[in-house]
Amino acid sequence: MSAATQPSRPVRARANGDFGMALAEGFARRIGALAQRLGAGPAAAAWARRAAFAASRATGAGHVCVSLARLADRYGETLDAAAAALRASGVVSDESEDAAALKPLVVDADGRLYLARYYDDERRLAAAVVGHAATSARGAASTLAADAAASAARLARFFGPPNGSEVDWQRAAAALSLSSRVTVVSGGPGTGKTTTVVGILACLLDAQPALTIALAAPTGKAAQRMQEALLARAASLPGEIAARLPRTSQTLHRLLGLSQGMRARYGPDNPLPYDVLIVDEASMIDVALAAQLFDALAPETRLVLLGDKDQLAAVEAGAVFAELSARPSFSEAGIARIAEATGVDAARVQAALPRPDREAYASADPLALEPLSADDDMYPLFDDLEPPEAIASIDDGWAWTGLDEPDAEYAGDGSRLQTQRQLQTQRDDLSFMARGAGAGDDPHPSRATRAKARDDVSPESVPLVDCVVWLERNYRFGLDSAIGRLSLAIRRGDVEAALGALGASRPAEPDLFGAYHHDDGAAGHDVPAVLDEDAGSSLAPRTLERLGQGFGPYVHALTTALAQHEPDCVPLFDALNAFRILCAMRLGARGVEALNAQMADHVRRAARVPLIVGTNWFAGRPVMVARNDYALGLFNGDIGIALPTREGQLRVYFRTADGGVRAVTPAALPPHDTAFALTVHKSQGSEFDHAALVLPASESRVLARELVYTAITRARKTVRIVGAREVLAQAIATPTRRDSGLFARMREVAL
Repeated sequence: MSAATQPSRPVRARANGDFGMALAEGFARRIGALAQRLGAGPAAAAWARRAAFAASRATGAGHVCVSLARLADRYGETLDAAAAALRASGVVSDESEDAAALKPLVVDADGRLYLARYYDDERRLAAAVVGHAATSARGAASTLAADAAASAARLARFFGPPNGSEVDWQRAAAALSLSSRVTVVSGGPGTGKTTTVVGILACLLDAQPALTIALAAPTGKAAQRMQEALLARAASLPGEIAARLPRTSQTLHRLLGLSQGMRARYGPDNPLPYDVLIVDEASMIDVALAAQLFDALAPETRLVLLGDKDQLAAVEAGAVFAELSARPSFSEAGIARIAEATGVDAARVQAALPRPDREAYASADPLALEPLSADDDMYPLFDDLEPPEAIASIDDGWAWTGLDEPDAEYAGDGSRLQTQRQLQTQRDDLSFMARGAGAGDDPHPSRATRAKARDDVSPESVPLVDCVVWLERNYRFGLDSAIGRLSLAIRRGDVEAALGALGASRPAEPDLFGAYHHDDGAAGHDVPAVLDEDAGSSLAPRTLERLGQGFGPYVHALTTALAQHEPDCVPLFDALNAFRILCAMRLGARGVEALNAQMADHVRRAARVPLIVGTNWFAGRPVMVARNDYALGLFNGDIGIALPTREGQLRVYFRTADGGVRAVTPAALPPHDTAFALTVHKSQGSEFDHAALVLPASESRVLARELVYTAITRARKTVRIVGAREVLAQAIATPTRRDSGLFARMREVAL
């Protein structure tokens, strides 16, 4: 196809609002121009543009790198020919070069193509993780585990006596953490992660009362929930131990001293001043933030990462937690330690070890990657096309206005935050040669070392040996419950079993709490997991009515509160958490914005509450904060409810960690959204009695197994999925694959 007949993809990107595409094209244009200035011929400059576009577009889709072999195949070239052209372009480094001399693009020895910034992040992270975990192997962290009798006594005191009949992985995690600088604990909601970490902290504080401990999470909301959960569990501890637990939690950005346009306060030359650091919701951490976190750890700091490997990964590039937790591996000494802690003999421990997560592990293979996009035109042949108007804006220089923490939301076919971060990364990479790649020495493993790393499957060859524990027993959902069966089937990608766990939608109306009854009318015979097959482009009136009735408890609580002389907002928060709508998309008729408008109208009419003229405010409007405001003490994900004061002035009330409330005027709020419906990303870390997941009308590239799993595990009691059976089946069958070399690079460093 000639240039004259090629479709104008840049125009399409602009018209569809896909500014990530426009940014990638602009970056590619600049890289091509740079290659030409460096003396590259037309073929080499063309390959520089193609590689820049592919790498930029990949990071916008959450990948850290892209397979050069696949890119070469896309253009009908061999891998060797593509690699030779890129070497001749002058803008591509291989990893044999010093970190300070890296060019904007990097191709490693296994054929992974990176933006230089992400290559440096991944390289530093791999070295830091392996190095920090190896500290305990060298004996620096073994003092607590040296006295086996004392360790056993602490485990018995804070976890109870071992039952000896099966491996208690909570106890196992605690036992391993006593001798490790890095502990990774993965488990879904209800598997006891909070119980485990409280027990770990109790054991550590019992041994060393003067320990300094910090709690952190990727977002403000997650940090607050972590703090609340920890303090609630602390009530079961002896008073002297509970008194030493930290009373506050903070975002990782605040912990590290990260702020817009500035370097982190803490890093290799100024490590964090803590003995123990607990990080919750670690699946939300991207590769860049993870690299900064590990860079900031002091050699003696003990790190415990908590998360769910099956949940959605970070909004930005990388699936760090999934890769760190993908392959639990245990040495003979580790198995013996687990056996002693749990009262189960070593042979039975060996038999009970979890199987590696092969799908997550496969993401480390650069030659076995999923397509970056569902679009066939992922790499547009735009060599002779004029750039779109959006490129002119890039050339003029866009101000960096990125948020100070992940926004964790998607809008239609793009992410506002990803676009902003993508722009900043491209700027970084264009100036990478002048600025240097950052601290640290690249070990540059040889091809022989790489081959050995790939072929070696012994436990000792796996990074983080004796450091990773999966909590798989669910204390909330047994396998006899529909949600338990559904979540397990989704995790396994078993479409037939997942659909079998879902009851069919019934014509009977739901009760106020969203519990849907069989049409036999049997009292209390509710179906905890239901598929409501509404496949229209817009939701049917009956579906909207059912969703609205799910907010019945909230309407009742709001009416009661407004009848009081001074409204009590505490019952309103409880009622709001009784039911929530979760969406895969932000935009569109089945997205968050449309459903929030419809549910707000329903609640107002049902409670007979007027809309304040000229605004979208009304008494009872719930809002979610979208950006941190440290001055107000409000954080991304915080939920507030608008209520009138005794004088009739509207205020937005927020719960505090100690169970109280505080008020903020609507005008003072940072950016916020109505919160009857949330994106699944925004719901991470939250739980509701009942939840409804609204799927897009047709298959979408944002739909994946992890999104469905994350949504249904927000519900404590019942979940309703609204959408076509085929769309749901396709989502369950589609795991998220994020191209990365982290696991492979960690294995190379470890050898």
